[in-house]
Amino acid sequence: MRYKYPLGFTLVELMITVVIIGILAAIAYPNYRNYMTQTRRSDAQIALTQAANQQERFFTEFNWYAATLAGTRSAGTSTTGVLGISATSPERHYTLSVAAGNIAATCTAFTCGYTLTADPNGAGTTGQQNNDGKFRIDSTGVKEWDKDNNNTTYEAKWTDK
Repeated sequence: MRYKYPLGFTLVELMITVVIIGILAAIAYPNYRNYMTQTRRSDAQIALTQAANQQERFFTEFNWYAATLAGTRSAGTSTTGVLGISATSPERHYTLSVAAGNIAATCTAFTCGYTLTADPNGAGTTGQQNNDGKFRIDSTGVKEWDKDNNNTTYEAKWTDK
């Protein structure tokens, strides 16, 4: 039995299919990138929460907060204690740092508090979160995000998108 029309696709049908796939990809890819950026933010949040928990354990043991994150855990003094954790987030999207907190007007030493910061622009990071804004948490539990990446104002909470 012979068919009236040959089997297969015409060039026009193939080109229409390619155009449709291109349009779908153009719509989906930016949404996928935004989703991945938001997902990688949890890397900073997890790292900061874990570091804050370690700081509280350190304080319970030595009566001051650690002044340095990376290295061999040691009590040192209130300005030289080492927490003994990694200075990068688990997925390496952020670099962590610690600074003395000033929860009272006259207090700037690590015996009073701390502020942990996760910076996506630091050395040793993957670079996939560059300019997405820094995260920080302090010894009072305040969690903030520099959403606009202006390095001066932490205007959003972690839950803000």
